[in-house]
Amino acid sequence: MRSMLRFLPVGLALLCVQLDFFSLNLAVPTIATSLDLPVTDLQWLTSAYLLGIGAITVPSGRLGDILGRKRVVIAGLVIFAVTSAICGASTELLPLVVSRAIQGVGAALILPNAFALVTNQTSDKERPVVIGTMIGFSGIGTAIGPVVGGLLAATVGWPWVFWINVPVAVAAIIGALGLRESRNDALGRNLGGLDWWGIATVVLGLTLASLGIDNVNAYGWASPLSSGFMVAGAAILAAFALIELRVAKNPLVHPELVRNRPFVALLVVGTIGNIGANVFLLMATFELQNVRGFTPAVTGLLFVSASVGVALSGPIGGWACARWPAPRVLAVANVVGAASLVLLALSGWLPLYLVAMFVSGVTCGMAYSVAQIGVQSAVPPQQAGEATSFLLMPVIALGGLSVVIASGVVEAIGNGTPTAGGIDAVLVGAAAAMVVSGVSLLFAERAGALGSPGTPASSGPAGANMAV
Repeated sequence: MRSMLRFLPVGLALLCVQLDFFSLNLAVPTIATSLDLPVTDLQWLTSAYLLGIGAITVPSGRLGDILGRKRVVIAGLVIFAVTSAICGASTELLPLVVSRAIQGVGAALILPNAFALVTNQTSDKERPVVIGTMIGFSGIGTAIGPVVGGLLAATVGWPWVFWINVPVAVAAIIGALGLRESRNDALGRNLGGLDWWGIATVVLGLTLASLGIDNVNAYGWASPLSSGFMVAGAAILAAFALIELRVAKNPLVHPELVRNRPFVALLVVGTIGNIGANVFLLMATFELQNVRGFTPAVTGLLFVSASVGVALSGPIGGWACARWPAPRVLAVANVVGAASLVLLALSGWLPLYLVAMFVSGVTCGMAYSVAQIGVQSAVPPQQAGEATSFLLMPVIALGGLSVVIASGVVEAIGNGTPTAGGIDAVLVGAAAAMVVSGVSLLFAERAGALGSPGTPASSGPAGANMAV
């Protein structure tokens, strides 16, 4: 309990990021009306935010290693608070979009370093529970975000969707000042030794890939603004991988990390589970609004079942990882999550559908939380920021791509309209990927192919050489 209270500022920081993201969606129509813009123009409020997070996440972990994780988290919170205030005061689209992009940068500075800060100041025994609780704070933001966004936009006005972030961020900053600093002393404190070519290629590659993914719905797969950007982004990310493996003296992502079998297993299976979470949330929205005919307001209320499940996934994941190896917990979560997605596809009775949404929220939400918890034990503490940054990269990029692909499949099956058949096909497809990944991981963990659980030095071929 004492450790949890000590890291309450970290939980508030994570709450900020999630609350901001999930509270905006229901406020978008009100913003569009206020600014006299079509709703489609406001997609950039979400896209710019995700671009900021995706582009800066990998360099962020290394900045924390060198400058100090507490310092970088506080800097991210300051950026988050200032840009939230600018968004709240904006009366035009351009400053809103630019501020949202910079706000995403602030979130990217917070996310990997917040987890690394906890990892470097907790014991192996308490770490899963503390990190799970911190993720639970972010889950609270997920759960109450839509309700808060809708209520604020409908009552005191949409600017308060952004203004509400300011006091939460300030409280997190004040609390974080009392935390002990941590950094990777082996890297020194000089930014001159940073892998600048690695930073340039990963930022540009992720930015182009994200832009391409975001443009698919507007321009189609064949457009140079979608597939062209994605191909260019993939090529530049391939160059980033080559730089990290062959050129950089002090790479952002050390080759030893991708040879760490527990880390790679958690990353791959966790990403597949997170894709299931993205697909489930999108399909449930289509099902409730387009198939069952509920209004957005009623849909938001029905979504509380899923949101509560997501909010509980962090604490449940932390409790489970304190008792069993994280790969085993993740494998079981993916298998049960797959079953819940199939139940969603089969549920015609609304109460049963809501139960399936809750179970899907818990199990699919655990894909990210358990992967994050497991990574902290799969690598040495000094490498936690780097590992967390690298974990977030496919989670964000492939999560966005999965939504685009799932939407395309549903539209293709329904001739442009979400239908029950298209939704069920996507849910079953996602469930198949989750159950295969979960069962494979369970067999690998049982066979000892991942090394000894809970001992980073023996969890992969890199062994003791994994220290940065």
